[in-house]
Amino acid sequence: MVVLNVIFLLILLFLAGYCVKLKLQERAKSDPSLSLKDISLQVTNSDVMHYIRDVAEHLLDDMEKKQITFDYKCTPESMMGWVDFDAVEKGTLLMLTEMFNNTPEHGKITLEAYANQTYDAISIRLNDTSSIPLRLSLVIVRQLVNLHHGTLQSAFYKGQGNMVIVQIPIKKDQYLKEEILETSQREQELAVSPSIFHIPNNIQLNIPTIELPEGVSDGTQSLGSLVQQAYNSSDHQFLQRAVKCVNDHIDDSDYDRDSFAADMGASASTLYNKLRAMTGKNVTTFIRDIRIQTACKLAKENPELRVSDIAYQVGFKDPKYFATTFKKVIGVQPRDYFERLRQGR
Repeated sequence: MVVLNVIFLLILLFLAGYCVKLKLQERAKSDPSLSLKDISLQVTNSDVMHYIRDVAEHLLDDMEKKQITFDYKCTPESMMGWVDFDAVEKGTLLMLTEMFNNTPEHGKITLEAYANQTYDAISIRLNDTSSIPLRLSLVIVRQLVNLHHGTLQSAFYKGQGNMVIVQIPIKKDQYLKEEILETSQREQELAVSPSIFHIPNNIQLNIPTIELPEGVSDGTQSLGSLVQQAYNSSDHQFLQRAVKCVNDHIDDSDYDRDSFAADMGASASTLYNKLRAMTGKNVTTFIRDIRIQTACKLAKENPELRVSDIAYQVGFKDPKYFATTFKKVIGVQPRDYFERLRQGR
């Protein structure tokens, strides 16, 4: 009887997955905007590992609440590549979400992203300890992978869980011309127009509105005391301390999310959620932007410093990666930025 119930349940799951696939196909036929055959990729050049790690960090808090062990690793930690980042982000999130929903408490989910030996492709490997095979997410992700000219392998092992390996190319010449989204017009203007070149005094942080303290409405407190209370609010102090922690380790290339969280006396997920709410940035981006901001200040104070000298002083092991990151944040290559500073002295 038990065996028959299990077989019946498996048949229902198979039919449900098949019906969903048919519905997706029918919907794509009826609405051309939803048909993956009609969707063209928009691959751009950016830090692939950053996007994958951002997706993982987004789910940390939920994993902890459900007491699921969630391990993720990117090798190397940073790597530039050409992909459609929106598709990669949503596809990874889709699979992780289904794994999260199917994995019981005290289960385990792992994510590993790694480059191949020739660094022209990356693989994303996902494993879980679920007793349910992935279905819905694979229907969509497989089509997204095909659009990327990549491959997808998936398997379900009874008593062990799901295994998915996605591999996609990351070199520009591996995509068709119409699939490549070139540098934006704004970036081109920044690169060639001295008139709009500027030195950012501070990379903007999205500071939340601070609640006014008691006494503001009845006038019982002076303006000075009200300002001081707002300045000393817990959110403002937290942000100040976070900036100080990064600045205190600005030349340490190994100062990462875990080290940052330990210095702040918070869990990695708490630090992520707090910074995301206060600044709109994840931990990696927060550290990166402070490093680039410091690089700009060093260049302004010491225009004769070489790009490589500044790169090492703000915690970058590789000057080439520093140059790529600098251009992504500021909009121009650091050598052009520093040269204009020298000319302006």
